[in-house]
Amino acid sequence: MKRKFFVKVIFGILLTFLLLNFGHCNAAAVNDSPVAKRDAVNSLLKNNKVNGVVLFGDLATNPTVVECNQPGMKQNDVITAMGLYPIASLQKVYTGIAIQKLIDEGKLSLNTKISQFYPSIPNASKITIENLLTHRSGIKDRASGPTDLLKNQKAQMKFAQKNLDSTGKTGAWNYSNSDYALLAGIISKVTGQSYEKYLSTNLFKPNSLKNIKFYNQVTNASQITNAKGPGNAQNNHLNFEELKTGMSGELGAGEVFSSAQDYWNFISGLVAGKYVPLNNIISNPYNYYDGVYLGDGIIHADGSINGYQSCFIANYRTNQAFIFFSNNITFGQMLNLREQLSNICL
Repeated sequence: MKRKFFVKVIFGILLTFLLLNFGHCNAAAVNDSPVAKRDAVNSLLKNNKVNGVVLFGDLATNPTVVECNQPGMKQNDVITAMGLYPIASLQKVYTGIAIQKLIDEGKLSLNTKISQFYPSIPNASKITIENLLTHRSGIKDRASGPTDLLKNQKAQMKFAQKNLDSTGKTGAWNYSNSDYALLAGIISKVTGQSYEKYLSTNLFKPNSLKNIKFYNQVTNASQITNAKGPGNAQNNHLNFEELKTGMSGELGAGEVFSSAQDYWNFISGLVAGKYVPLNNIISNPYNYYDGVYLGDGIIHADGSINGYQSCFIANYRTNQAFIFFSNNITFGQMLNLREQLSNICL
């Protein structure tokens, strides 16, 4: 599973490079009116038989919402802007922002060595907070996820430290969920609060982000949207339990459900500098920082887990953005549609 995910990530990076450097040049391909864009998005989803939702527009306003669901879908198969959905790696942006807040408050620095928090991890004295934030720590994920649900952060941290391989290749790019699990643990060690409590108290509640839940807060499959595409189990009950078990092994990196609307509201605040100054993120010299890929006027992230695909792209110069969630396509299909949505929406 991890090997397949690594291939997905490499493919995603290549397509991201093309998109961030060239995709925005074709924005005039669609009439600029919201109605024309809405119709173009709707046609794109229908023509590709996508079960999904797209939110787009100016981040300072309410988004235009396009919900496209295929015929014959049951109630919990339908994706809406308000339904709970596992956002996978889009959660890394929450973790990155929380760490950035602690840096801005002087409680951490980019040069802080993780040996201060994890002295037993090999090469910890060579790895900095910035290395974790930019996926340049030399830490790799091991092959397998948890076989049983991890019930609390202590169990999650124990699993995270057993499930990493610190190679010593500090400075080399390697996408790793372990980087952001370690960052989540650092948030707890610095603040004296659980990662969940810190985010809820300092990010979600103050900004009225009410439709975000951690895996352990969702107890019934009826609370979330079912996955209908490749990578999900056929039995919805098993799919839900397997999904939660997998998510429990992704501390700080993929353990959260959110609605598309709440994620739009979060990204709106991010670009507006509501949580931390945006320049503190986009001024980083690397192509990935604080959970987002950095391009020419663009920030963006992708998520994929158990048949659920998600992404967002925001142009912080024009304040235009879109979010795309789907539950019946592959990661590769999502990346292809993401590029086409960029041409329409940005």
